[in-house]
Amino acid sequence: MRRLVLLECDADGGTTDEAKAVGDYFRSWEVPFATRESAQAALGDRPLSRACVANLEERQNGLDPRSDPDLMTRTLVAVMSPRWDAWQSTTTPTLVVYAEHGMFTDKQKDQLIERGRNVSRVDLAGAGNDAP
Repeated sequence: MRRLVLLECDADGGTTDEAKAVGDYFRSWEVPFATRESAQAALGDRPLSRACVANLEERQNGLDPRSDPDLMTRTLVAVMSPRWDAWQSTTTPTLVVYAEHGMFTDKQKDQLIERGRNVSRVDLAGAGNDAP
């Protein structure tokens, strides 16, 4: 690998409660949606919401998410362990991009950069966690 770009990340992993909250969010959707417009109205007009609406799957009963919330939760739990050893051994030139109003604290952001070996950081002014 010649270069690496990471968006809104840290190496601490996460908690089971955080993974469950993601699943709970997707379970809270009143699906199926009748139209993409009704889905957009229900989910909001942020970039992440627009991406979710674009990814809805047309089925006989309407528009449904492609992902199962329980599977998503189990997958997150499986990968949310700390990765500091892997991060500190990475020598590939890495650009870490954070959103000004993202999900990580300044302390978490600073710690990731300080503990990396060949890292640059960019902060996207005015952006939130759904920066992509």
